Amino acid sequence: MGTPSPAGIVRVAAPAALAMGAVLLATSGRYGLHGDELYFRMLPWAWWYDDQPPMTVWLSRLAGLGGAAWLQRVPAILAAMAGVLLAAAGPRLLGHPARVQRVAAWAHATTVYPLLVGHVFLTASIDLVVWQAVILLMLRGIQGRPSALAWAGAVAGLGCWNKLLVMVLVAGLVVALAASHPRLLCTRGALTGLVALAVLAGPQVAAQLWHGLPMSAVSADLIARHGASTRWFVVPLVLVFIGPPYVRVLWRGLSWGPRMSERCRRPGAHGLGVPVLAVAAALVTGFTVLFPAQPYYPVAAFLPALSIGWGAAAEADWALWRRRWVVVGANGVVSLLVCLPLAPTSSTVFRLVSAVNPVQRDQAGWDGYVQQISAARGRSQATVVTDSYALAGAVAFYGPTRGIPADRVASGHNALSGSGPPSTESVLLVGERSAGLRHLFARCVDVGTLARGESDPFGVAGAPLVRCDSPSGGWARVWPAFRFHGA
Repeated sequence: MGTPSPAGIVRVAAPAALAMGAVLLATSGRYGLHGDELYFRMLPWAWWYDDQPPMTVWLSRLAGLGGAAWLQRVPAILAAMAGVLLAAAGPRLLGHPARVQRVAAWAHATTVYPLLVGHVFLTASIDLVVWQAVILLMLRGIQGRPSALAWAGAVAGLGCWNKLLVMVLVAGLVVALAASHPRLLCTRGALTGLVALAVLAGPQVAAQLWHGLPMSAVSADLIARHGASTRWFVVPLVLVFIGPPYVRVLWRGLSWGPRMSERCRRPGAHGLGVPVLAVAAALVTGFTVLFPAQPYYPVAAFLPALSIGWGAAAEADWALWRRRWVVVGANGVVSLLVCLPLAPTSSTVFRLVSAVNPVQRDQAGWDGYVQQISAARGRSQATVVTDSYALAGAVAFYGPTRGIPADRVASGHNALSGSGPPSTESVLLVGERSAGLRHLFARCVDVGTLARGESDPFGVAGAPLVRCDSPSGGWARVWPAFRFHGA
């Protein structure tokens, strides 16, 4: 068999991709922007940031130039649609017919995690597509085309400009290949891929090392806050993000070994029968359990296994295969309700969904908080200084319509701290941490707390509001106390 035709993949998967894109676009303007999206809009242009590489910020700012909030989500929608095509490419790569590719595409398009990161533009939105592409190229290398590993290294290197976590996937794949295809790692394609990865990822890794690894401080704070509980939820949440009805399909995909596919028995394709995807996914999962910053990290390693698992299901699990559309439809209905902003924010359904999926909660309610901050600020020219990068982004976005100019917002949180101190000596401090620094000012007065509305994005309800004047010794002396890295 020859190389899978991109045109053939598009023809099979386009209906699923277009349907997913239409649904995501139709719901992109509901509720409001997520706290991370508001943060990305506020960040200045830069080639690196304290807490992340720049790609998502660049794309967010470019997409947001039109002003409308929904435009900022277009890159996430396009990435999600590309992910559907890659999901169909997996079984096609292993020689499965169009009917299997079609199911794989629709299953991916209606699964929790792709819908979640397709609706909200986060660093994970691009990261998912990068992981899918790297894994598919690795499978192509196993099929006797080691030059694909050069492209895998290049894609992973470019992905490091979006999220450095892809390095964990690469490490897992190298170990898996060492166990199953040790000779493949010595080919020119593998070595070229390693060089491409080093060259492309090098600037972002070097920037972190040069500045003392600020990203590690953010991760350490996440682990300190949530690590004890997160590590217990890593595996269960993988099943939730994939979809419980797909567990049998996922298991078959993880069990796939290089000798199970006709394409992997072609000349030049050598393998020891090791389930490479299972090894790589297990290592990524183990990393997340050891360093439990976020429980969703391993999910992108499992989704390609789900895609190719449909081929094995079609061949060896007739009971599941004949019910495939019922399974896909049922999983899709639940995924849509959990991931997309369908329920009114005043409803009980919204509160229940937000308890399961905090991303829903973190999109709604920002404008109400900004209105309260504006009332506390009054007619003064005070700069609003927040503990939270998300709240700072919300004030910068919604503030101009509430009487707060965008240049009257500051925060010492993560990458915003580099934008410098406020331009005024009068400030409105918002948050426990900032209010705790009131002793650094000549005069301060309490003016209230943020009252919870229908939603409490990022859990900022109850944050104290303190109006202060005249930083002792000037901002050059005081501002370093406001700067910090954390979740």
